[in-house]
Amino acid sequence: MYRYKRGINSLDKAKQIEYAFSDNASTCFSMSGCLEFKKPYNGIYIKNGKVMLAQLVEKIEVNDKVYKMTELTTSVQNLSCDEYITGIDLEKNFFEYDIGSVSYSKKMAFENKSDLLCIEYNIKNKEENPAKFQIIPMITYRDFYNMKNSSMLKFNQRDIDDGVVISLSVLDQESIVLKSTEMEWIKEPQNLTNVKHEYINEDCTKEIYTEDLLLCGRFETTIKGFETKVIKLYISSKEMDAKEISPENIFYENDRKISQATYGIDENFVELKELAISINNLSSDNILMPYIPYRKNYDDILDVQKRKENMRELRKDLDDLIDIVRAIEGQYISFGKIQEARRTLMKIKQYIEAYKDFEITDIYDYKKYTLLKLWYIESVNRILQKENKIELYIDFVKEIIYSVLDEKSYQKLFDDIEIVALTYNAIKIYVNMLKWIGEEDVKMEDAEKYLQDLIVNKFWCEDKRIMKRNLNDKEPCANVEMIYTLSLSYPCVVDTMPIKLLDTIFKELYTPYGLRMVSKNSKQNDGLIYPKYMAHFVKANLRQNGVTRASQKIAYNLVKELLQDVGKYVNGGIKKVYNEKGINIDSVAYDLLTNAEIIRLYNMLT
Repeated sequence: MYRYKRGINSLDKAKQIEYAFSDNASTCFSMSGCLEFKKPYNGIYIKNGKVMLAQLVEKIEVNDKVYKMTELTTSVQNLSCDEYITGIDLEKNFFEYDIGSVSYSKKMAFENKSDLLCIEYNIKNKEENPAKFQIIPMITYRDFYNMKNSSMLKFNQRDIDDGVVISLSVLDQESIVLKSTEMEWIKEPQNLTNVKHEYINEDCTKEIYTEDLLLCGRFETTIKGFETKVIKLYISSKEMDAKEISPENIFYENDRKISQATYGIDENFVELKELAISINNLSSDNILMPYIPYRKNYDDILDVQKRKENMRELRKDLDDLIDIVRAIEGQYISFGKIQEARRTLMKIKQYIEAYKDFEITDIYDYKKYTLLKLWYIESVNRILQKENKIELYIDFVKEIIYSVLDEKSYQKLFDDIEIVALTYNAIKIYVNMLKWIGEEDVKMEDAEKYLQDLIVNKFWCEDKRIMKRNLNDKEPCANVEMIYTLSLSYPCVVDTMPIKLLDTIFKELYTPYGLRMVSKNSKQNDGLIYPKYMAHFVKANLRQNGVTRASQKIAYNLVKELLQDVGKYVNGGIKKVYNEKGINIDSVAYDLLTNAEIIRLYNMLT
């Protein structure tokens, strides 16, 4: 019997799920719910944005028959173990197989904040003839952003006690160590060519990535007649003493980590429990990351010189950090983790300060940097609603606002509705902080009036009942950014604008699974839908209608289908993007901001 959370009890459904877990530091596991690795970012062992161990094949030889337990497609063969899978429990990382004469189970867990992955096999031979059990690792190297064919790279391997070290000759400190104290390592290198990974990209077209894998050898053991044997396989990027590892502690800590993530959540809130586990998989004190499997080293982010030499990396940093700072409420504050929220904001502050003297010449990058600063202030305000420690933030908030209100900014920045709405919001937050400490700043009054006049006289289109995304738009249409004029801590719209905007958003942007980026009537509409905007949509509705049980029920009906989708395609989470035509997009699954915003949405409705 298959078991996966709330009734996902068929193999076909398991194959649709993006199954992922991590060590909460630098390494993760990402496969389908039945351990397929069709997609290019899937793998058993992923570290620092590269897949080092793509797959493990479990091979059983008994009674002159050979069984290969894997899901694998190449140009000449298609291997599947569907008929042998008897149980899947993704909550416990547990899988069961039965070939008749031999059955076995495996469970997996990372050591907390270590890149050590432990896989424990429990193998039972149900007849008198001995069975040979083998584990064959498949090694590869994938740069997620260049996607070079791995056959161009050469592997070295070195046998060690209880296992093997595989490394790339062209890279330093990129290696993988596999060990087992109960199995014999047999070196037998060979290449497996033209392994295919298919996926649907965000353009909703099927892509196939083809690579070569190294089969460096195999771990092997014999299971005597009617014997049951427990064996462990350890995987890491550094050498370890396998005899000193305690798998019992690893599995205990893994269970405790899940319990901590869901502590205090009512048993009836099943979706919230799953989202909490998903958020936990994306959390780390030392590394900032927006989604699995990519991980961003925080020291690299602060290396200004390095980013000057690679503007592409700077742009990616800005996009990622904006997502991270926006996710703070759903990731931490919603669960009362104020200390963690404060610590993440301190990291964001370090980044902003590191780059304040760096001349960002491209206007697109300059606006992104400004958005990061303004979203930082919105997240500060969310924390201040839980703890009134204004002294920790007020000086830096003032510094940000004065930098944004610099004379040059009026020409550079205030032609985008998101920046205008966030700047108005930031000014109101700053003024409110000043009131708390009995001070005032007369300059803010003029700035506030200027921005509100800009909203009313330049951005607002009464005939279309929309806000322009950019003042230079030749054909303005409904856009998702205009929702921020309604949904931030301090909305910047007046008179009848809110009800008219909400009506337009509902008619032209809303779907049950998220909001479109632009109007469904626009030629720019690409058919993609983003759940991350639903919290803003519901916040705007509740603000307009008042927070009552009746208004919450109406809002819940607007997002019911989305909440019911939690865990349907991503274990414990929600997909980053949907397609309006029902196509299941594979290219990005886990996403920190989306999960955090669905948690925020969930809290509004409970």
